[in-house]
Amino acid sequence: MSQNVRNHRFRKGIAGLGVLATAAAGMLAGTTGAAADTTEPVDPQLAVYVEVNSNDLANVADYTLAESGDAAIDMAMIFAANINYDGEKAYLHFNERVTETLDDAETQIRPVQENGTKVLLSVLGNHQGAGFANFTSYAQADAFAAQLADAVTTYGLDGIDFDDEWTEYGANGTPQPNPQSFGWLATALRDRLGPDKIISLYAIGPSYTTTDFTLFDAAGVLDYAWNPYYPTYDAPTVPGLEDRTRLGAAAIDLSNTSAATAEDFATRTVADGYGVYVAYNLTATDQSAYLSGITEALKGEATEYRAAPRDTTSPTVTIKDGARFTKVETDGSYQRVSYKLFDEGKIDRLSVNGVVKDLSDDAWSDLNFVKPGVFGAVVGENTLQVVDVAGNVTELSFVLSK
Repeated sequence: MSQNVRNHRFRKGIAGLGVLATAAAGMLAGTTGAAADTTEPVDPQLAVYVEVNSNDLANVADYTLAESGDAAIDMAMIFAANINYDGEKAYLHFNERVTETLDDAETQIRPVQENGTKVLLSVLGNHQGAGFANFTSYAQADAFAAQLADAVTTYGLDGIDFDDEWTEYGANGTPQPNPQSFGWLATALRDRLGPDKIISLYAIGPSYTTTDFTLFDAAGVLDYAWNPYYPTYDAPTVPGLEDRTRLGAAAIDLSNTSAATAEDFATRTVADGYGVYVAYNLTATDQSAYLSGITEALKGEATEYRAAPRDTTSPTVTIKDGARFTKVETDGSYQRVSYKLFDEGKIDRLSVNGVVKDLSDDAWSDLNFVKPGVFGAVVGENTLQVVDVAGNVTELSFVLSK
């Protein structure tokens, strides 16, 4: 990673700024002939790099949003695999810790994905001269793309992140960068992965500075490009990828950037309509307070660390037997009906046809003697909703006779 020595919910308060910024960007993009985007704006993605040499990727799953329970981190990068050189061609290399992370996918990767986070393999140069920007033919680039695609498939990953640092182009007699190479590689990888996997560019090195992005369909091949210098706020310029929702201007180091700067970058990300916020070096410590400053701006929610399991079970609603409580007509309708309500997490309220009745937040409750004119019930079809304190809902219909 690069130390900079030059060194569905609405967001609270600043949501409108993001919408305006997105609209303004759309008007500018309209000059290219692209159709207007009328989809609802989405929250910016929080992309986090994890140095697996010293930290477990599984730590990512410890962070959830406080209200919704959704993943606080949208994309997690396994940092990092390498592009190596065997004297004739480039090949994909995993060091011991990357290998352990991939081989232990059931405990390191799957829990992160099941929490709602996409997991990408970040690939980095390794001082051997082989890089993303010096393939001399499409065939060479495609051969390396095949190795990347195989890793995605074998380990059940969600995509590849390109980080063109530490390559040392020219070492071991390797070629110098050229304008076509990265486009060949990214295009070949997209063809192999299909449209549903993510390809991102950490916008640094010749893959960013030397590549002629007009020589390939950058918008159709790349999903995202983002700023590699932390702590700075500066979106990359990628011809063909002008859509701000696919760019990241904010880049911070979770261990070395002040919380105030991190929060400011998050606020600016939303206001400016950018779609990605990049953070480096998630560790095993509890960083939820720091991350909350970011996610409150990006997503309108604080971040929790190792939150207790959430109640996702809806209340149980059963009809009370006995003529005193329930009287059934021959056609299956009810002259009157009563219900027993249960939820281990406690019942909060109920409504009949939208008429709300607050309950005492106990595990057990009752709704007795429902008939036309009582609790909002009417002759004919009625709808009962029972809601527990976690917001889980059970809904059922019943018919009342005169």
